[in-house]
Amino acid sequence: MSKKELDLRGLTCPQPVLATKKLLDDASVQEVRAIVDDQINVNNLTRLANYFRAQISVAQKNDSSYLVTISRSAQADHGDAQAEQIQQSQLQIDKAKTGVVVFLTKDMFGEGDLEFSRTLINLFLQTIYESGQRPDAILMANTGVKLMAKANSCRKVLDDFREAGSEVLACGLCVEFYKLKEEIPVNQITSMFNIVEYLFACGKVLSP
Repeated sequence: MSKKELDLRGLTCPQPVLATKKLLDDASVQEVRAIVDDQINVNNLTRLANYFRAQISVAQKNDSSYLVTISRSAQADHGDAQAEQIQQSQLQIDKAKTGVVVFLTKDMFGEGDLEFSRTLINLFLQTIYESGQRPDAILMANTGVKLMAKANSCRKVLDDFREAGSEVLACGLCVEFYKLKEEIPVNQITSMFNIVEYLFACGKVLSP
């Protein structure tokens, strides 16, 4: 059994997760120690640890980076509330194997008049919510992450879905590209790896 170390600082999503997963895919690797830049990468690696049912510990370094240790030597034991939320995310992925995921890759519904199409996407989400349907997850990528901006009319219904038990997650690389990092809660920012996990696990994908 071996231990591996990775310096993942400066890498863009989903590279930190994929590089770590590549090591963990080798059953002989008992522990991976990875240095990452920020809390978003910590959360993504926490989801990865839950994916492997591994133990994770996080220590903040003096340079404001984080040392994340993922170990298979014991069962996962997450003490803080944020880690518990991320563990619930993995349970949502398991549940999604027979459920529905809404995948939003743009901040509008279909093609056409820009303002009208943006009104339609809000109507689409409101209609799902008011009808009582509860997707296991609502995933956003590309301009879809703009729906999570504080000033966007869809933000409220997305928060309503989350309070009702749906996982609501935005692609981290897209969030950074559109400069929305300060507007979206860190525990709702995920990696493309996690999004792909959901899409392959679910029974049905809705993508207007």
